[in-house]
Amino acid sequence: MPTRVRKRDGREVPFDARKIEAAVSKALDAVGEVDPSFASEIAGVVTLTLEGRYGAASAPDAALPGIEEIQDLVEQALIELGRANVAKAYILYRDRRSRAREALSVHEGEAGGKQRVEVQATDRTQPWSKVRIVAALINEAALPREVAEKVATRVEERVFAARWRQVSTALVRELVDNELVDLGLATALRRQQSYGLPSFDLRQLVQQEDGPLDPARAAQGEELAERGTSARIAADVLRRFSLHEVLGPESARAHLAGDLHVLDLGRPQHSLKCAVTATLLQAGGALADAPYDVLDELAVVARDVSHGVVLEDAAALLAPLCASSRGNALEAWLRALCACACAAGRSLDLVVGGGGARAQVATDRLIESLAALPHLPLPPRLFIDHSELARRLDDRSGDEGFAAAVEGLLLAGRLVPTWGSDELTCVGPGLHRHAHERAAITCGGAVAINLPRIALRAGPWREDRALELLSGAATAAVDALCELAAFQRRTRGSRPGDLRGRVAYAVTPVGLREALAALGDGDVRPDQGARLVGFLAEALARAGEARRIAVVLTPYFGERARARFSELDASLPQHAQRLLFGDGPSAPSRTPYGTGYRLSPVHGRTPWSAEAALLSTVEVGALHPLPEDASRGGPLSLVESWRRFDRMREDSSERFREPVAAPRPASHLFDPELRTPEASAPERAGGPTR
Repeated sequence: MPTRVRKRDGREVPFDARKIEAAVSKALDAVGEVDPSFASEIAGVVTLTLEGRYGAASAPDAALPGIEEIQDLVEQALIELGRANVAKAYILYRDRRSRAREALSVHEGEAGGKQRVEVQATDRTQPWSKVRIVAALINEAALPREVAEKVATRVEERVFAARWRQVSTALVRELVDNELVDLGLATALRRQQSYGLPSFDLRQLVQQEDGPLDPARAAQGEELAERGTSARIAADVLRRFSLHEVLGPESARAHLAGDLHVLDLGRPQHSLKCAVTATLLQAGGALADAPYDVLDELAVVARDVSHGVVLEDAAALLAPLCASSRGNALEAWLRALCACACAAGRSLDLVVGGGGARAQVATDRLIESLAALPHLPLPPRLFIDHSELARRLDDRSGDEGFAAAVEGLLLAGRLVPTWGSDELTCVGPGLHRHAHERAAITCGGAVAINLPRIALRAGPWREDRALELLSGAATAAVDALCELAAFQRRTRGSRPGDLRGRVAYAVTPVGLREALAALGDGDVRPDQGARLVGFLAEALARAGEARRIAVVLTPYFGERARARFSELDASLPQHAQRLLFGDGPSAPSRTPYGTGYRLSPVHGRTPWSAEAALLSTVEVGALHPLPEDASRGGPLSLVESWRRFDRMREDSSERFREPVAAPRPASHLFDPELRTPEASAPERAGGPTR
């Protein structure tokens, strides 16, 4: 091995490989790793390289390796062995040693050309160091040492030429980005890209105030996730990050263009909703304390989701409170649940479950207590199977107070009837539970599809073209969800406290009524909507199965997308064409699109019958929102209207069910024998039919 090396001042000293080991060991300590054998391995690699270059270097006039060369070889060995983080620590170690030497030497003054520049970080101010830029480019942008040196030198020249006394780390990053652009290093630029906020936008977010929550309505998930200045700022930064680091280029383009809307990009690492049974959260103590023990666990689970948690088997859990003789213990528990929801900033909803006389009594008491709650923020919603609600109404048919409680909860959207099958039930937004499944289930993310844009591109009476475009939109939505799922799997390992369980993803249709009006040239046909919704559900299931991801259709999660889609679609060429030929209003409407499954008002149909026909092809789901917000003073109350809707939906579903067990292809949705009399309306109007 080499016997001598040349120091920076020209002196020759004996070569000592142990000093290389010591320096590498300090770099390992800096990143929290202890690996003496690795430090020895690096020293051996450097020694062999020097031996190949210089031999023993024992002759008096032989060339000697320099200290800087040896340190460069150490950096190169660390990078080539895949330890870029250790290489960065080693570069910073060299920088500290260099600055220590400079502090002990005599510097030239400003008149001699030496300029002192300070770099302002978030927590301190440091002297200018080109080596730090080199280390960051090697570690973050994966650039070779020579290219990183070139970029850092050009940045340093710019800073010194401008004669700045102080620069911020953000400005240094912008200067580095400019040099990467000039050098055509696009890949390094993407790795190095920073995600921040302009000062004007930051001031706007800081000055924005949270509006009050409407206690009479269930709060929307995206609204809850971004309450508070810190949450808004974090969400804005993470949205910029998500468009580049979470979504692929095509998904990001579709999101920005308004073809799709990927929900909650401001919290991509978290799931949207979680449903968990009460038995999983009970601590195993006294039965009377179980409801309050569950509240503590609910608050913990709520921290790991963006929108909220659904607690299942609520009737069985709350049965002891219903039987309590200490005043209205159930109402006190519901108040505590609202307080937990406010503290966590997430919705906490309930699902009626179980059977037997005790569960039925608990269900009745729960409905009555929810209706009696004062106007508190973040009140819970109660999801209940449609058949169970019908039985409770039948059993309490003579109780006007109970009927009034159900009426009020339906009106406020806090009582949500659901339907399903023996194998699959709906327990919340984007949450479908399989039979005999007891583990937690999670809705990992959701995508909203812009249906009016699809209909405008297809044109009136072009249902075949609309279905073709809808199939492409379903595939694009599943692709975006797969990218989101991949990111969540990569980050979930750093959050060991997450509740484990089956994860599914959701797609929500936005602007269904507007899309049907565009396809029908102003005529909204619920049977056509049933075919579109049924086709979309099947397309999502097929695309999800091909990508090995569970995707369900849900009417929820479209609240923010409805306004965004409407705003973006106002400038579409189709609107300009309608204005040119006098077929549209004087200006495009900026009214937000409808969300969920609401079609009413439909000419010639009562509000609930249109939705009943629409949902004949939806086997599992919930009616959201209700066809009307309030009773119109007619002969039917909301309770009676819902019961009529439930009967019509089941009758309509029978016409779409196959008489044999063998499945049929998607084309059965367009079988003329299964079409209702209303399906012939386009023929009577003179338009083509599918």
